[in-house]
Amino acid sequence: MRQFLGSVEVLISILAVTWFALRLIDLAATQIRERMVLTQRSGAIAIIPLGRRIVKVVAVGVAVLAMLDNVGFNLTAVVAGLGVGGIAVALAAQRTLENLFGGFSLIADQPVRVGDFCKYGDQVGTVEDIGLRSTRIRTLDRTVVTIPNGQFASMSLENFAKRDKMWFHPKLGLRYETSADQLRYVLAQIRRMLYEHEKVEPGSARIRFVRFASDSLELEIFAYILTADFGEFLGIQEDILLRIMDIVESAGTGLAFPSRTLYLGRDKGLDGEKSSAAVKAVEEWRSTHSLPFPDFGPDEVFDKRIEYPPRESANRKPEPSS
Repeated sequence: MRQFLGSVEVLISILAVTWFALRLIDLAATQIRERMVLTQRSGAIAIIPLGRRIVKVVAVGVAVLAMLDNVGFNLTAVVAGLGVGGIAVALAAQRTLENLFGGFSLIADQPVRVGDFCKYGDQVGTVEDIGLRSTRIRTLDRTVVTIPNGQFASMSLENFAKRDKMWFHPKLGLRYETSADQLRYVLAQIRRMLYEHEKVEPGSARIRFVRFASDSLELEIFAYILTADFGEFLGIQEDILLRIMDIVESAGTGLAFPSRTLYLGRDKGLDGEKSSAAVKAVEEWRSTHSLPFPDFGPDEVFDKRIEYPPRESANRKPEPSS
């Protein structure tokens, strides 16, 4: 009877020590996390929950072995059995081990961390927890997606939280009634606005007339916005787009939309004088054996007669005085 009571007393002591150890692990993890937050070591914070769970599993395992030893089990045989059984368990739990090592890979490589907003596959969401077996992500519609670590670690991950600036790349279409000088005015004013805007990176800002689209004169804008916060980016983008609308309106033109314009009027016919001049020029090419088909001659290919930038451009360097 005394031996039985002694065993019960030891078991209670082991349980008490184990409970105290688990609480101590939680307290230590909380203290370490707070210290890392204060020292801005956010990269190592993600490993704390995983490390806490591993230490708890080890503590519980030691407690179980101690209790088995207390009730009379042969620990040598138990450990040997665990070694043989461990091989069978490892073969039967390949997926679990894959997810476990996937979790270690996510913690070590840190493609994403807890709190990061990221794109995984074709979905987006915020990482809420990286566990031993799986990663939990809060989606935009506020549901929680649980992905096995092995699968998540092998995905293509795009981490939006690591952006230092954001890409602004809209395309504009102006009406075909826009004259060349109106187009030059719009290009110059939008370019100046981008250079002067304090939230636009000056070195990246550009706008170009890129093509004649089916229903518009297409302009392409490329710039980086100096913010990493998506909400702030939306506000800056809205401000720039409204300024662009003001510039287009001040030029006396308008933004195009998919449409077709039908003009009804008397056909003026072709310009006979210009047609005759074109035919005469081609006849002269034939008579002088200088017809530029299938291509120009080598002398004309390398005869650079069109100057760029144009003489009227502010970027043209002044010609050296003789």
